[in-house]
Amino acid sequence: MTGLVERYLLHNLGLKFLALASAVVLWILIGAEPEMESSLSVPVEFHNVPKDLEMLADQPPTVHLQVKGPKGKVRSVGREQVAVALDLISVRQPGARTFTLDSSQILLPRGVTLVRSMPSQMRLVFEKRLTRDVRVLPRFTGIYPAGYEVAESAVDPPALKIVGPESRVTLVDYVTTDPIDLSRLIGSASFPRNAYLEDPHVRFENLKSVRVNVEMKKK
Repeated sequence: MTGLVERYLLHNLGLKFLALASAVVLWILIGAEPEMESSLSVPVEFHNVPKDLEMLADQPPTVHLQVKGPKGKVRSVGREQVAVALDLISVRQPGARTFTLDSSQILLPRGVTLVRSMPSQMRLVFEKRLTRDVRVLPRFTGIYPAGYEVAESAVDPPALKIVGPESRVTLVDYVTTDPIDLSRLIGSASFPRNAYLEDPHVRFENLKSVRVNVEMKKK
């Protein structure tokens, strides 16, 4: 048994020493590589978002990171290799919450470390989610044909369901359609259109398109 072990250890001994020496040299070169600092901006990811709460933010938050490490690694770091993730599992009630952004929330490639994040904290405001139906108003444009007027118009469906933070949803009384040009219409026509919400914090629950039926008659 001892002879087998010796033969295994001595087999291709030169190649084994060469591989070991190469590994040592590579380790030394990497260890001796000068460090550098760099910066990049990364969007924040939110995990375990509460199902019954809405987060108020004018735009998706972005964090500016300053990192350091071996020059070769730092230069090759891209946004797709970095993640800033906030776990919202502890958020259960409406109100403002402050989160500290440190290395526990920031994923970096091996060998690259965080110097600082800007901002170092992030305050998020949460509100109760509200869903309600609002009516859809058609938006007509163009100069009507001489002697004609809109005799009748109907929107199908007449109302759409919107959802968002309670304080924002309660301010929305109606939504409008994209413009419908009636300058050449004589008689009846049907126009498929999307409805539009001005408040970016509010969204349609599912359906956002309607059909507007218009009838033009002489005055």
